[in-house]
Amino acid sequence: MAQGQESLMAFSGTYRGTRFRSLLELSVIRNLEGEGLVLGSTMLYEATRIPYGREGRRTYVVDLTLPQTRTLVEVKPSSRAENRNNKAKRRAAEAWAAENGWTYLVVTEEELRVCGEVLTLEQASKLDGVMMNERAQRALRRNRRRRK
Repeated sequence: MAQGQESLMAFSGTYRGTRFRSLLELSVIRNLEGEGLVLGSTMLYEATRIPYGREGRRTYVVDLTLPQTRTLVEVKPSSRAENRNNKAKRRAAEAWAAENGWTYLVVTEEELRVCGEVLTLEQASKLDGVMMNERAQRALRRNRRRRK
């Protein structure tokens, strides 16, 4: 994985009390907020579960559910979007969406850069309501020491 993609995935934390698993997820959430959606009401984190795999024995938890527009959003780095497991999840989600009148989207850093902003660790750490995990905090301290 490229250095930039690794850093998108490496750091997690909470945003306004909701856990995020990567800077890429946080970036998508912030961009959707810029479109008027509200985390916890018009944008739900990990709220939709879709069975997949043989006989539906596995459960795919979609990153974001946008009830007002009946849209499911999965956030993945481009390097992982097409691996076998994610393809299986995508097929199940697309079938579920078609059966239920919803839309399913996969957003990578490439799409996000076209229409929004991908946050850096430094930018994310300065946002109101963001609490970075310990790994991210250590990286921030290292980065700040290097700049001195």
